[in-house]
Amino acid sequence: MIIPLLLLFPIINAYFEQKLTRNVYQYQQFKINEKVTAIAPKKCPQDLLNYTHSDTYVSQICFNKNVYYNVEVIFGDNVTKNNTFQLALDLTSPWTWYKSQDCMSCKKINTLTYEIDDDCKHNSKNNNCFNDQFNKSFNAKKWNDVKVHGQIYSQNSLIQGTFQTDTIQMLAYNSSSKMTISQYISYEWGNSTPPSLVSITGLQMLQVQLINNELPILADGVIGFGFGYTETDEERAKSDADFVEKLVQEKTKLNLTKQLFALYTYESAMNFSEMVVQVGGIDEKYIRKQKSNGTWIDRLEKSGYYWMVEINKIELKNLEGRDVINTELPIKKAFFTLNSQFIELPYDVMKALTLNLQQFHSNTACDLVDSDMYILYCKNLPKSIQTDYILTFTFGNNQISINNSNLLYRECNSSSEDNRIWDCLFNIKFSQSEYVILGEPFMKNHYIVFENAPGNNTRKIGVFQAATHMYYPENPSQYEWPLFNAILFIFLFGLVSVCSITFLKSLCKDIFRSFKYRKAQNPEDQQSLRISKDIDYVDYSTQEEVQSQMKNIEMSDQKKIEEWNKQQEQFKFGEQFTNSLESNSL
Repeated sequence: MIIPLLLLFPIINAYFEQKLTRNVYQYQQFKINEKVTAIAPKKCPQDLLNYTHSDTYVSQICFNKNVYYNVEVIFGDNVTKNNTFQLALDLTSPWTWYKSQDCMSCKKINTLTYEIDDDCKHNSKNNNCFNDQFNKSFNAKKWNDVKVHGQIYSQNSLIQGTFQTDTIQMLAYNSSSKMTISQYISYEWGNSTPPSLVSITGLQMLQVQLINNELPILADGVIGFGFGYTETDEERAKSDADFVEKLVQEKTKLNLTKQLFALYTYESAMNFSEMVVQVGGIDEKYIRKQKSNGTWIDRLEKSGYYWMVEINKIELKNLEGRDVINTELPIKKAFFTLNSQFIELPYDVMKALTLNLQQFHSNTACDLVDSDMYILYCKNLPKSIQTDYILTFTFGNNQISINNSNLLYRECNSSSEDNRIWDCLFNIKFSQSEYVILGEPFMKNHYIVFENAPGNNTRKIGVFQAATHMYYPENPSQYEWPLFNAILFIFLFGLVSVCSITFLKSLCKDIFRSFKYRKAQNPEDQQSLRISKDIDYVDYSTQEEVQSQMKNIEMSDQKKIEEWNKQQEQFKFGEQFTNSLESNSL
C-alpha cells in the first residue's frame, strides 16, 4: 500500500530554502516634464564594462542598485538577536560582505587606495555606514593570519575592507510554518525540540571599513550569488568565497548535492506564498505548469562573475503579431539582477520604442524623461497597449516573454472619461552599459534556476513561468490529480474495509445462530448460551420451558382477540346511537 501512495505525489529534490524580504528605494517623483529623448546620456566607462575580477578587487557594470532582497542570518557562534543581520542577495557580486563596527562613509575614497583620507577622518559631517533601519555591524573573531584587502567598485559605488572568516548560521526556513530566525530566537520552546541551525564555516567574507554609495544600501551587507567559477587565469576568483558552493559542501542534515539556486520573487495581494531563494534543488510548486520544461539558456563564457547570457532581439507585440518594436541589439548581452526595479535597455532601443508607441494613437506622445533616469513615459496611451502587448526577449533560438504586463508599468492614470486613454510611466529605462539588464519585471514574472557545476561544465539558467496563485496553484498535473487519486484511494480503501467488517460480522452472527439452534434442539447440553449479547434470542434450557412459553403466547393472542371484539361491539353501539339521534331530529 505504501508504493502506490509514493507514486501519487511528485518527488522534489532536497533543497535549502530561505525567505526573502523586499526593501526598495522609493523615488520621490520623476521629472516627467523634463524630456531627454534627443539628449544622448552618459555611458558607462570602458574599464567598468570589462567587469574586471581578481582575488582582491571587483569592478561592476554601471547601474543603480535601488532594491534589495534580504535574508536573515546570524554572524558568529552566539545565537542572539543582536547577532542577526539582513544580508541582500546580489547576483552581480562574487563576494559576501558586511559592515564592520568602525565602518565609515566618505565621498573622498579613492579607487584601489585603502587609506582613509584625512578629511574623512576629521569631518564630523560625514555619514557613517548605517541608517535607522539597517544599523548592524560585526567584527570577525576568527581573524586570518594576513590581512588581505578587497574592493568592489563601480561608477556609483565603492566598498573597501579586508577579508575575514567567521561562522554564518541560518535557519532552514519552512514555508508552511513561516518561522524566521528572529522568531526562532524569541520563541519559548519549553519541552519542544527547536529546529536546528545550519552553520557555514570557512567562508571568506569582506569586512567593510569604507563605503561610498550614491543610494542608501538597504541591508546590513550582501551575500554574493554571482558566478563563482572563472574561466581564465586573469579572472582568478577569491578562494573559499563562493557562498553557494560552501553551503552545498557543508556536512549537514540537508544533504545537498547540486550546486544551484532558484529564485521566486512574484508577489501580489492574491499570492499566499513567500518570496524565497532555494539552494541545492528546486520545488515545482513555484512553476506555473510543471509539464513545461521551461527554457534553459547557456551562460556566456568569459563573462566574469555575472550571470550573463546572449540576447539577440527584443519585441513588443500583441497576440495578432503586430509589432510595436522588433529590434536587433547592438551588444548581444544581458544579465540578471535582483537589484534593479527596471528593465534597462540600450539607448537606441529606447528611442525606437518611444517612436513606435506614438503611432498607435494620434494624440499619444512618448518620451524619455528625467535626466537622471531616462525612463519611458507616455501620455494618451490606449489601454489596449497595456493589456494586449507583451514584451518578448529572444535568447538564441528561445523566446521568453513577460506575460504579466502589469509588471511593465510603474504608474498609470486615466486621462479620459471612458478610461480608454491613460498616462503611463513604465518600468523601462535606459541602460548606461548598453547591456540589457533584466531586473524586477523579468525576475518577478519567472521562477529562475541558476546552475553552476564546474565538474561537468554545466553553467546554465532555467527560466520558468512563475506560479501566480499559491493557494490554488495552476499546476493540476502535480497537485489536483495526485490529490484526486489520494482521495479516491482513501475512499476505496475505506469502502473495502467497511464491507469486509460487515461481512465478517454477519458471518459470525450466522455461525452463532446455528450454534444456538443446535443447543435449543439439544437441551441436555448444559453449556450456557447467555454469553452472547449481539443477538436477541430468548434462551430456553429445557423442552418443558419451551412448551410453557408457547402456551403463554397462545393465551396472550386469545386475550388480544377478545379485546378487539369488544372494541368492535362498542363501535357498532356508538354508530346505532348516532343514527337514532339523527332520525328523531328529522
